[in-house]
Amino acid sequence: MDLKLHFILLMGLLTSFLSVSCSLNGDSPGTTDIVDMRINHFRQTAVGEGQCLVYLVQEGGEIGANNWNFFYDEIEGFDYELGYIYTIKARKINIENPPADGSSLKYVLVSVSTKERVQDSETFDIHLKSYNENFVTQSENEFFLLNQYKIDCSNMCETLTEDLDTKEKVTGTFIHGPDESLLLQSITD
Repeated sequence: MDLKLHFILLMGLLTSFLSVSCSLNGDSPGTTDIVDMRINHFRQTAVGEGQCLVYLVQEGGEIGANNWNFFYDEIEGFDYELGYIYTIKARKINIENPPADGSSLKYVLVSVSTKERVQDSETFDIHLKSYNENFVTQSENEFFLLNQYKIDCSNMCETLTEDLDTKEKVTGTFIHGPDESLLLQSITD
């Protein structure tokens, strides 16, 4: 009888501990918030489940700061166009029972507040190779960033090819070109 009582008390204590720890973990599954987000005019290379391009975002109180965070998720209903900085409202949904390798959050576009084109002369850096992960693909004599954006390397194509073959890290400085292309301005390690 005494052992049964201890077991019941232990189970009660364990249950209350688990419910408190889950509530400390953040919003409950299924909850929804409307969040303000700012999305930068270019995407950065990253490695998640594989090589990918991620949005650079600021959310809520971070909007207007100098720091941009990698955002691996998609925003359902959002039609992103390279070369524009967006301010949007999105529905942030906590997913119940997310897949083990997936996000516990889902974002759905509510509205686009602003869409501002950056100046043609605006430069930005993209990691073309990082820790031996090469994000540049080549077809014939053309270069692409993960098969999505054409890279116009102008008179630096040989240098780009050599650096991608021999260096551990390669960063390209770009400006936006026509048809969502990237115009390479310089290469650094």
